[in-house]
Amino acid sequence: MRKICVLLCVLGLLSLGASPLFAGGIINKQNQSADYVRTLNRNAATDAADIVAYNPAGVMKLENGFYTKLDVMYFNKEYSNTVPGFDEFESDEPSIIPGFFAVYKQDRWAGFFAVTIPGGGGAVEYPNGDASTASLASSIITQYNRAGYGIIYTGINSMKLEADSMDVGYNMGGAFKINEMFSVAGGLRYIDAKQSFKGEAVLDRNPANPASRLFGTTYDVDVERTATGWGYFLGLNVTPIDKLNLGLFYISNTELDFESEVSEDTAIGTTTIARLLGWEDGSKQREDLPGELGLGASYIITPQLRVEVDYTLFLENSATFESDRLEGKTGNSWETGIAFEYTINPRWKTSVGYLRTDIVGLPTDNKLPEAPELDADTISAGVVFSPLERLKLTLGALKVWYDSEEMSSGVKLEKDVWAVALGVQYRFF
Repeated sequence: MRKICVLLCVLGLLSLGASPLFAGGIINKQNQSADYVRTLNRNAATDAADIVAYNPAGVMKLENGFYTKLDVMYFNKEYSNTVPGFDEFESDEPSIIPGFFAVYKQDRWAGFFAVTIPGGGGAVEYPNGDASTASLASSIITQYNRAGYGIIYTGINSMKLEADSMDVGYNMGGAFKINEMFSVAGGLRYIDAKQSFKGEAVLDRNPANPASRLFGTTYDVDVERTATGWGYFLGLNVTPIDKLNLGLFYISNTELDFESEVSEDTAIGTTTIARLLGWEDGSKQREDLPGELGLGASYIITPQLRVEVDYTLFLENSATFESDRLEGKTGNSWETGIAFEYTINPRWKTSVGYLRTDIVGLPTDNKLPEAPELDADTISAGVVFSPLERLKLTLGALKVWYDSEEMSSGVKLEKDVWAVALGVQYRFF
C-alpha cells in the first residue's frame, strides 16, 4: 500500500490544473488582451486601454476621455503525451478567455479598472485518460495482484481525466503625470483562483478468481480547489525623446492558500485517493501566483513604423509552492520579443510580433503531462481598424511552436496552440 501511495502522487502533477495557454512562466500568463495577441509585446505600448495590464503608467499618453475595452480570445489547444506501452493520449479542448478594461484619463491623472486572466490555463479533457491515469491504474493493478489474493485485476477497461485552472484578476489603480517625460502608476490586484480535477480509472476484475469480487472496479476522484489573495503593482513610463518610450512594470507576488472540496473519492484500504494526494476535504495548500517584472522600449522609426522590444521576468523563486511538483524546483522563467507596427492611414494599422518563452529550472519529470510547461517560439499578426474616431476594432492571431520533451519514464510531452482574438474599444468623451 505504501507504494500505491507514492505512485498515486503522480496525480499530484495536476495540482495546478493546467499550465499557461502559451505565453508566460510556469503559472503566470501574459495573453490578456487582443492587442497582445496581435503584437506579443505591450510593455511600452501607449495606444489602447489594455495597457493597464502591461504598462499602466503609459495611460497618461492616451487622449483625455473615458475608455472601455472588451476583448475575447479563442485558443485552440492540442496537448498530447505518449506513454510507452499505451497509445498516444490527447486533449483538444479549446479555451475562450475574456478581458475587460476601463480607463478615465484627464490631463495629469487617470483611474483605471481591469478584469483579466493572469494565471492558470483553461480546461483540458482527456477522454481516454493520459499518463497520470495510466500510471494510477497500472500501479493499483500491480499492487493488488501482489497482495496475496491472487490475480485480482487483468487490465484497464477505461480511463478519463478532466482538469481546469483559472485565476481571475481584478486590477484597480491610478496614474499620475509628473511632467512630459515621466508618469507613474500604482494599484491593487485581487486574485480569485479556482482549480478543478476529475479523474477516473475503471479496471477489469479477474472472473476466474472469486476473491476479485471483494474489490471494486472504479477508482475516481473529483476535487475543486479555491483561493483568493491580494497583490499590488507599480508602473513607470519614461519618454526621454519624442520618438522613444520606455515602460517599467512590477507586480508583487500574490499569496494563495488553496482549500480543497472533495465530491468524489474512492477508498483504497484505510485511506482515499484525495487524502493520498494531500487534497483531503477542507485541507489547504499554498501555491502562489508569482510576481512579474516587465520592461519595454518603443521607438518610432518613421511616422508610420513603430518597433517595440520587451522583456518580462516571472519571479517564481520568490513565490511559495507547497506542492511536491514545484517546491524548490523552479527558476525565474522569462520571455522576450519584438513587434513591428505600421500605420497605413488614420483608419488602419497592422502589426506583426515574435516572442520567445523560456521555462527555467523546472525539471522535465516535474512538468504536467496534461499541459506541459514547454519552451516556445510564437509569431503573431493583426490589424486595428478605426471606422470612427472614438471606436477601435482589433483583430489578432498567433501560432506557437513548442519544444517537445521526454520524461525519464519515456513519456513524450507535446503541445500545439493557435489563437484568434477580437477587441472592441470605445472612447465616450
